[in-house]
Amino acid sequence: MSQILRLVTYNLQRGIHYDHIRRHLATLPSLREADVIAVQEALVPVGGTNTLARLAADLDGEYRWTYRTVMSYPDKEYGNGFLFRPTVTPELGLSVPLPRVERLGWMARLKTEGGVPDTKSAYVQVFNTGGRRLRLVSLHLDFAGGADHRVRQLSHLLQVLEQRALSDAAVADVLCGDFNTSGYYRSVIAQKATRRVLDVARVHGFADWSGSVPWTSDLFSSVDPADPARRLLQIGQAIGLRYRQKLDHVLGKGVRPSGPAIRARVTGRDYLPGSDHLPLVVDLVL
Repeated sequence: MSQILRLVTYNLQRGIHYDHIRRHLATLPSLREADVIAVQEALVPVGGTNTLARLAADLDGEYRWTYRTVMSYPDKEYGNGFLFRPTVTPELGLSVPLPRVERLGWMARLKTEGGVPDTKSAYVQVFNTGGRRLRLVSLHLDFAGGADHRVRQLSHLLQVLEQRALSDAAVADVLCGDFNTSGYYRSVIAQKATRRVLDVARVHGFADWSGSVPWTSDLFSSVDPADPARRLLQIGQAIGLRYRQKLDHVLGKGVRPSGPAIRARVTGRDYLPGSDHLPLVVDLVL
């Protein structure tokens, strides 16, 4: 008899609006029934508590968590991780460093905290649920370097996954997270660049489960105080600008979804207060 596993991917925007995020995970029907939540930009302040640890505690012990560092700064770090229910058992975990861009263009310098190229990585976690093994990848590709660089990063990640292929022929692979496929979602140029990046995974047998979702992020919906471009973003926010992008994706192989991925949002609102990203939700048939 088949079972359903609900997977969510969510860039928390460094947990700057933690109370919103906690409330969404506890109350929104599409999120509160999640079995695994792949997270990008979990915050760990120096001397403070990991965002994932806080969520696991505040959600009444319904979730456990795992985490790997992606970017480190003198007063904090950010990383990728997973929240998962006790019915889902973690097995192997692996952090995959991704190629680093050599230099920043002017736009990337404007948006990059610290003014130097970020380190980026993907967090690969094998889960066992009901005897079925899933290799889930929470990834965060680079904003800098354009589509060419994101193609290099995703190509490297998939090469590592192939080199570390699991012996279990029934294992399924899922890539999810913030691919940073930037550009206005209705732009033909941005759509073409996004296809170039996703085609890297398609060639390796992955199906795009979130292709019907038009956009997943609004640049002006939430402004991080640590963003070097925050003043410009706050001006845009104040005058009601919108800049929507398809940054987040879910792709898989070896397992099928019960339907296409959907965005989680509050009824009557285009975005979900708490982050400049919307969570993507997909149900997997195991």
